[in-house]
Amino acid sequence: MRLIIQGTMKKWLIKISYLFIFVLSIFFTVQLRVYADIEKKDVTTKIPSEMEEYKSYEYVIDQYDINVIVKENNILDVTETITAYFNVPKHGIFRTIPLKNKIDRLDGSSSNNRVQISNVSVDNEYSLSKENGNYKIKIGSGSQTLTGKHTYVIKYSYNLGKDPLKDVDELYYNIIGSEWDTVIGGISFTVTMPKEFDQSKLGFAAGAKGTADSTKVNFNINEKVITGTYDGILRKGQALTIRCELPEGYFVDAGLVINPFYYIAYIIPILFLGIAFGLWYKFGRDDKIVETVEFYPPSGFNSLEVGFLYKGVANSQDVTSLLVYLANLGYIKITEIEEKVLFSKNKGFKITKLKEYDGNKDNERIFLDGLFKKNADSVTSNDLYNSFYTTMNEILFKVNNKENKNKIFEKSASSKKVWLVLMIIATYCLITIPPIWDLGDPSMLPIAILFPGIGFTVLMVMLFSNMKSVYVNGVATTSTIIVKLFGVIWGLAFGGIPWSIFILPLLIQDSFYLLGYIIGIGCILGIILCIIYLPKRTPYGNEMLGKIKGFKNFLETAEKEKLEAMVMQDPSYFYNILPFTYVLGVSDKWIKKFETITMQAPDWYDSSTSFNVIAFGTFINSTINSAQNAMSSSPASSSGGSSGGPSGGFSGGGISGGGSGGGGGGSW
Repeated sequence: MRLIIQGTMKKWLIKISYLFIFVLSIFFTVQLRVYADIEKKDVTTKIPSEMEEYKSYEYVIDQYDINVIVKENNILDVTETITAYFNVPKHGIFRTIPLKNKIDRLDGSSSNNRVQISNVSVDNEYSLSKENGNYKIKIGSGSQTLTGKHTYVIKYSYNLGKDPLKDVDELYYNIIGSEWDTVIGGISFTVTMPKEFDQSKLGFAAGAKGTADSTKVNFNINEKVITGTYDGILRKGQALTIRCELPEGYFVDAGLVINPFYYIAYIIPILFLGIAFGLWYKFGRDDKIVETVEFYPPSGFNSLEVGFLYKGVANSQDVTSLLVYLANLGYIKITEIEEKVLFSKNKGFKITKLKEYDGNKDNERIFLDGLFKKNADSVTSNDLYNSFYTTMNEILFKVNNKENKNKIFEKSASSKKVWLVLMIIATYCLITIPPIWDLGDPSMLPIAILFPGIGFTVLMVMLFSNMKSVYVNGVATTSTIIVKLFGVIWGLAFGGIPWSIFILPLLIQDSFYLLGYIIGIGCILGIILCIIYLPKRTPYGNEMLGKIKGFKNFLETAEKEKLEAMVMQDPSYFYNILPFTYVLGVSDKWIKKFETITMQAPDWYDSSTSFNVIAFGTFINSTINSAQNAMSSSPASSSGGSSGGPSGGFSGGGISGGGSGGGGGGSW
């Protein structure tokens, strides 16, 4: 019995031993698998629960797999599989891909390129935009937040255009860019080349931007396919870059796809210029002007009106000439006085009313009424400052009205100016919008268009318009130069600074846009010239211009004997003609011609010194200049505005983050 019991117990012990061994084997098998998984995750899926560092971020990229198919035309078909782990609620991620790249190589050379992105697709809800020179893919729903692990698949084509190097081609691409705002782990990549390449010319760089370390990059090459991983994590500002030097001609038919619209946009300005020239040729080319010999200005016109007939527009200097004109008619007297200015005395003037106006010209009546406001009998330049400007504006408005202009210019020609201005605006938009839309930030279009447009318009007006300014003997006075200089500086600053910030850098990047811009600006200048010379004079306007030019020619070339004869015939001839010389810009020449001709002082001029023509002319010039400045001045409130291999460390000539593409992203 005892033997039987011992035998039975022995059998049970053997069975229990087998069972114990079996359990242990299962336990160790499970443990080995767990350790294997942990080891694997340590390389590829370091989730926040397993890596304390990850917990300090709002989100991390736990896995990042990039598949790049390189085409023979230098277009990369890219598929990015991004697994993000959100530690706090987020709507999703966004991906920014550069539309322009500054390429830096290990040998110190650099180049720039711009790219095109197309065929974008995402396996989630997404939207596309352009911001700060990047193509932005925003993934996720604004009405839903996420936590935990989520995977996104992004596909796009990245056209690198023509290879920038002369003697070799290159694949130089940031597999992962340096502009992500979080850590990236579990990195793997596949790059498929279009044809065979020299494997010794292949290299990688990873880590901080600008470094050339490749020790953590593991890769294999199977014919044309390069596969690899990164042994570690990438932090903010770090990148993973591949570079392979290729034989010249490796890429075939590479180049950016040019939108046909852009060609049209550059052809249209040339077409506009042709239309503008045609309009000028038909409606703006004046008939031949016949100059007649004239000793007097056209009958029935005062100096202001002759200035309008001659230039096609009256300005403030023309209005001021009425001082001498009305003095000759006996309405006012001009007296030379001394004015105290700080610690010195300067010669000034006093204008005294002699009689009420009894003529039939509105501009003369308004002028006199404006001089002697509040029933004053006399005024000086101080009385006219910030006061007479309303009268000045009223007179200029009446003289330069549409009805008067239609008498000397063809109405049909004048109406064409509107179309030419619209052509200028359209041309400016056509040469400005495409480079900003394609290379820059479209959200900056309003600033990039309006500020340069306004600033350069002011600049052109200052340079090409007559303005309401003073000209003595055809030379701009100090006030005119100051106004023009201020306008030019303001226009350059208001338009030039935004232009140099938003437009010029884009034009420098691309010769196609730069050439188109130059062509467009040239066309705009041509259209402006057509506008300036467009108004064609009517037969009446042409006749008046011929007489006035003949009269001006006489004033400039008349000999002393002829002038003496004219004075003998009419002792007031010099003074009667004087106001017209100011609007025609020949006053200095006219006064100098009478330097040796004996004349009496006019009745309307009073001075404490003895009379001579040169001193008189100097005083009148000074009076006209001073009066014009005073008459045109207005209070500030009335101005209307203000102012390598796995272990070799060979980089292939590349540095981390130095290639094209990459970019970065973040969460939202």
